[in-house]
Amino acid sequence: MTVTVLTGCAADEASPVCGNVDPAAADWPLGSLRAHGLAATGAGVTVAVVDSGLAPGIVPDDAVSTASASFVPSEALEADDGHGTNMAELVHTVAPDAEILALKAADRTGGARTEWVADAVDAATAAGADVISLSLETGGDEPALRNALHAAAEGGATLVIAAGNQQLDLDRFPRYPAAFDVPGSIVVAAVDEHGDLGAGTNWGAETVDAAAPGVAIPVTPIDGSPAQIGGSSPAAALTAGAVAALVSSGADDPTTALLASTSPRDSLEGRVATGGTLDLAAALGCPSPTPPDPGLDPGR
Repeated sequence: MTVTVLTGCAADEASPVCGNVDPAAADWPLGSLRAHGLAATGAGVTVAVVDSGLAPGIVPDDAVSTASASFVPSEALEADDGHGTNMAELVHTVAPDAEILALKAADRTGGARTEWVADAVDAATAAGADVISLSLETGGDEPALRNALHAAAEGGATLVIAAGNQQLDLDRFPRYPAAFDVPGSIVVAAVDEHGDLGAGTNWGAETVDAAAPGVAIPVTPIDGSPAQIGGSSPAAALTAGAVAALVSSGADDPTTALLASTSPRDSLEGRVATGGTLDLAAALGCPSPTPPDPGLDPGR
């Protein structure tokens, strides 16, 4: 079976993990996630990025695990077209103190074998990864991959899975691993700056949990790759960074914390289970944005 890598304390009481959070920061995409100035930075957390590799020089060397490896025959970890590197870069952007465990399970064309992905997930589990980011999908319900993901969840990892980019309702037309229904996992669709579903992203009121930024996401170009990317891939990577931040804050159940604190969007009602976009600061119990003061009407 071929696998293809794909092209979010009480709210009024700021806890120490909030740091100098800026509730009004609006730049894209961190402003949408409300991930600015947080003291929860992923320290002590390992995020496994199962993808197409990790080119050197983008993610700092001291943030990359020495256990990073390639599971693609005859291709080194460093042989990447940019996708895997950019996913790791986005995780690092949200959780700069997390350790990135880069596990190459797709070749430079974006193609993979189910066994490569399953082996990479098993390696992440064996390494004790706290979070596993999966920006890839296939049309087949492969037992080896299903078993690897369930074993990872049973081992304590939180799996963050891209919904895919076929513009499908996954409740009717399942794609995997999004449709595996792994306990504690988060399946993410892509939205634009307005909170509307990105063109092409999959959705599903039961299968997809929430949405995260996934349109015009700035990244570092590698070997001619674009400086902006889109789809559920970056949405999943940014979410994996958010999970890492939550784990570093001491959250026992980062999945519940994130999904219980999404920002509701009318456009997502009936499209994703929570009906909203991820809000990291809210999940951490940080202050919500203060509505602008309308001021006095000078005519009165």
